[in-house]
Amino acid sequence: MKFIIPLLISTALIASANPDGALLFTNNCSACHQLDKMVVGPSLVEIRELYKGKPDAFVRWSINPGKKRKNVIEMPAMVHVGEEGLLEIYEHIMKVAEGVKAQKQAKGDPFAVSPTQAKRPQIQRIFMPGAGPASIAVALDDSMSLCWDAGECRFRYAWNGGFIDGYPYWRGNGNEFATVLGNIRYVEEKSPFPEADQPKFLGYKIENELPVFRYQLASRVVTETFSALPDGGGFTRTFTISPTPSASLEMDFPANQTVEYSSDKGTWDGSKLKLAPAESAAFTINISFK
Repeated sequence: MKFIIPLLISTALIASANPDGALLFTNNCSACHQLDKMVVGPSLVEIRELYKGKPDAFVRWSINPGKKRKNVIEMPAMVHVGEEGLLEIYEHIMKVAEGVKAQKQAKGDPFAVSPTQAKRPQIQRIFMPGAGPASIAVALDDSMSLCWDAGECRFRYAWNGGFIDGYPYWRGNGNEFATVLGNIRYVEEKSPFPEADQPKFLGYKIENELPVFRYQLASRVVTETFSALPDGGGFTRTFTISPTPSASLEMDFPANQTVEYSSDKGTWDGSKLKLAPAESAAFTINISFK
């Protein structure tokens, strides 16, 4: 499966004759662009009307978008998708929007439904407090959520309670942060890896409705996956590292948090985990709230 760097991720795939275009659309566009109504950006029906028979113009705009509409968030550049991928998205939009009529836009807040009522798991690319601009909020289940920073390729914090309220972000035209709906229980101020300088985000894929983050640290590629512990009691982090380090790996987690650390491999010295080379290929860490 290909890894894709997403802007936003949300709903199930819209049926399409082009499965690659449908997947790319879902991972990069679907949270802002709905089939028949304006939400954050124009509907697919409107996009089809604007760009029917103009695939090159669609690709140019997607790579280097501007601002056309007052009080609407400017679309970020989709250069990471590539021209071939954007053409696949274009074909998908032309297909699924064919013959569909746009709905009249209702007045009021289109995000009035509380995110706490949304389906779980849930993933949202949005500006988050206490994190970089490339933040990704992830609701693991009904009570456990976290913030992951794609810019710095690292976990930021986790909380119990609801998910997020994104309306301040949308209302502020991208100049405000989403609101965390819950109590932050665990925070990391830095990456636990010793080689964390100049990380490179390689995207993520979805497995079991949750993201598998993929990033590069020096010459090694790391994947990081999260899952919730029962009853909001914490969460697990599963790592893979390739190629396997030739020497022992020492990871340094914060000692000032009210949590207990455990893992399926390695040995702990307080909040420091030491892994033999063979152990560091794949391992899981439990972070349990006290």
